Amino acid sequence: MPAGALWLRKYKILVVDANDNEALNVSDLHCTFEVHKSRAKNGFYATVRIYNLTAKTENKLVEEGDRLIIEAGYTGKGKKDVKQADGTTKEEDVDLQYGKIFDGKIVWPSRSRNSNTDYVLTLMAIDGDNPLNKNFIAKTVNRGMNARKVVETAAQDAEVKTDVGKVSNGLSQQKLPRGKVFFGNPYNYIADVCRGNAANYYVENGTLNVVKLTDPSTDEAIVISPSTGLIGTPQQVQSGMNFKILLNPSIHLMSMIQLKDVQANEISATPGQPIMPIDDEWIYQVAGLVHRGDTRGNDWYTEIEGISRYGKGALPAILANSGQNANGT
Repeated sequence: MPAGALWLRKYKILVVDANDNEALNVSDLHCTFEVHKSRAKNGFYATVRIYNLTAKTENKLVEEGDRLIIEAGYTGKGKKDVKQADGTTKEEDVDLQYGKIFDGKIVWPSRSRNSNTDYVLTLMAIDGDNPLNKNFIAKTVNRGMNARKVVETAAQDAEVKTDVGKVSNGLSQQKLPRGKVFFGNPYNYIADVCRGNAANYYVENGTLNVVKLTDPSTDEAIVISPSTGLIGTPQQVQSGMNFKILLNPSIHLMSMIQLKDVQANEISATPGQPIMPIDDEWIYQVAGLVHRGDTRGNDWYTEIEGISRYGKGALPAILANSGQNANGT
């Protein structure tokens, strides 16, 4: 990554109403945010704290705010091959390290007072709240449907339709021997598929993904070093490595990261506790992450929980057996 890519913060924090109209752009105000992403149900959520709003503006956000959108990164520009509508690629000027890190529905606004001078409005938002928690499906299908088709039907034929992104190729190909009735929350059926296939599901930016830790990675590993954003010393944990970098919106759940030119604080052993050795190639897959930012403070970091894969494409060492499901769905 070019040296200028991690210089000068850039961000946009929008509160949008139910009609997708901009209720307020709070980017110029003092805001802090935390964006959490994990494989657990409702694991994609964000908390934004906005300081010292006027009473009128605060009431407007509480009454009209429906969605929260956060974009963050740096102002660095560079050349990148961008796919065109006709299928060809063209080199264009793009933001090297800037993009959307959260888009979700506001579920809980709250007011508080931090000091004699600071009043705070806190907005809690969940990515995928409507399709996960406020949805319904009533549909009958014929026999012959496999696990992938069950997932696609539950997501796309519900009252609130959900786009389908990554679906693991490792799901069972066994077909239903008889017809099936879908009635109720569609994500109960998706959870059933995940339980039977040692898989997990999550919604990111409104798109459903169903993945297994045993899925081979098809993406090139993002190289992180002290010169490209690594902060401090990585900490070895039982299942892999935890580390902190400068805020990077290009890193997502299940991204592959290769650490370069680093040492790690190694974990102490406990009798009977299995510990994964440090990866020979220092390649880890993102099992969870937190973006933290403060528009007028020092925080501008991404904290990463990485699981060991013993090199790109190998089985993750966190699994003792192929039937283990990490988040119990």
